[in-house]
Amino acid sequence: MYTENNYRNPLPKLIAICGLLLLFILVINAVQVFEKEVFQPSTTQVDVKEAQPKPIKEVQPKLIKVKAKETLPNSVRRRDTLDTRRWPDGFRLYRYSWVGGAVVYVAEMNRDAKNLRFDVALANSQILGRETVTGATRKLRKKGILPLAGVNGSFGIRGDSYGRGGMIFNLYIQAGELISIPKLIDRWGYSPPSPWGETSFGVTPDGEFRLDAVQLNGKLRIGAETLAVDAINQICDSSCPVVLYTPRFGRSTLTRRCYEFTLKELTLPLTGKYMSRFVVTAVNPRGNSPIPSDGIVLAIEPRLGTRWHRKITDSTTGILDIALTPEKWQTIQEGIGGNLRLLRNGEIEPELIDFAQGRNSSAYRHSNAAHRHPRSALGFSDEKLFLIVIDGREPGYSMGMTLYQMADFFNDIGIEHAINFDGGSSSALWALGKIVNRPAHPFERPIFNVAMIRTREK
Repeated sequence: MYTENNYRNPLPKLIAICGLLLLFILVINAVQVFEKEVFQPSTTQVDVKEAQPKPIKEVQPKLIKVKAKETLPNSVRRRDTLDTRRWPDGFRLYRYSWVGGAVVYVAEMNRDAKNLRFDVALANSQILGRETVTGATRKLRKKGILPLAGVNGSFGIRGDSYGRGGMIFNLYIQAGELISIPKLIDRWGYSPPSPWGETSFGVTPDGEFRLDAVQLNGKLRIGAETLAVDAINQICDSSCPVVLYTPRFGRSTLTRRCYEFTLKELTLPLTGKYMSRFVVTAVNPRGNSPIPSDGIVLAIEPRLGTRWHRKITDSTTGILDIALTPEKWQTIQEGIGGNLRLLRNGEIEPELIDFAQGRNSSAYRHSNAAHRHPRSALGFSDEKLFLIVIDGREPGYSMGMTLYQMADFFNDIGIEHAINFDGGSSSALWALGKIVNRPAHPFERPIFNVAMIRTREK
């Protein structure tokens, strides 16, 4: 039995609980009203037809042609394609990993591509001086010429006590103008007088590719006398005693003690098939004559020049005759020389094989070729033209190749004819706006000329 002290009335507690429940219900309703007003979608009428889900159409499976994986030769560890989105029709850019430990960059042009062509560019537009491949291509773009890829080309000297700040040793023809052609002598950088030295590449007007040992066959006829010309825009010395200097060489001949004769009133420029009358307007027995813009300078080394100095005077007239051989070179429009031939009709040059087996004893002047170095080259097949650079002198990345290794590798990737260009730290392949390889120097080295693939004029 409860007493007054232990009895408590439960009614206040029950009322408090009911009040809390009512407050909770009111809060829930308020939240629902708020969400309905704020987040309710627009009451704009919707077309019921559009709101209905569209029927699913029966889709036939799309047939996708999968290109079979290309089989690479055993000498290739890997081949990567570079900048594929920027390839025009007929152009390709690859990076090969050679199993022997070298990285090779190759720009390819289909020979039947109507929108592409081979071309050359001369550093600073003259024989003297050098320029980077990037600098040369930049100048071409300003002229409206659009190169796609370019590789350093000919050999030459980089400077000497005569003031020649670089000049090429090899043949060079641009837009039909015969700008440089050497005498074939067995000296590093020159094309030796042998089948191995058939290393000038040219393109005929009908698109035929030529790879030949080219001879000048130049002569001056003065009265009953004939003087054979050894070279054009090359060094005049005892091994090359008669040289013609054109305005493409530079401002002066930079010779010493040569007998020199300024010839004018003749047709310029010189070409592969040329004949013109001339008149002698100046005689200089000390050398280093200025080269007129409307004439050429005939330089004769001192021993031979003494005899001709008695026969040629001011106002002497004569005929200059040039006929390149082989005969097809008389119409070549673009031509460039290297120093050694690598492949002929898909076969490695026999002299190159002997050279490799004899550890360079068969051609000691070219001993560099028997060691692994960075390389540059040009090759072609019936279907394609190739511009190639091999990186080297970088352990762990690429050590380069010997000439024999290079020829063997080229043969593996489908090149049938190839020549060696200036290599070493000069090796650089510019393509699609930048240097794509890794030159041996941490900077791009100035070179003498460029062999390139470019777009064709419309």
